[in-house]
Amino acid sequence: MQRKPKLRELIAKADDQEALFQIVQRLTPLVKKYSRRLGYPDAYPDLVIWILAAVKRYKPKTTWGKDELERYFSGKHGNSR
Repeated sequence: MQRKPKLRELIAKADDQEALFQIVQRLTPLVKKYSRRLGYPDAYPDLVIWILAAVKRYKPKTTWGKDELERYFSGKHGNSR
């Protein structure tokens, strides 16, 4: 039985469509949870797009701000939540 690749390994292969698909699949429960919390119709695809963009932007051995997702949505949707 083949072992499941770690999320970090999948992110390292961000140019591979299959790796991106597996990342989105693994994060689907969280995406669903937060799309319900955001409460607007396009929240689910917006979160998936954000994840894909974040994976493409990721640079190993750097830090990201905790509020990056909040800044993304507040800039795009204002106070529509």
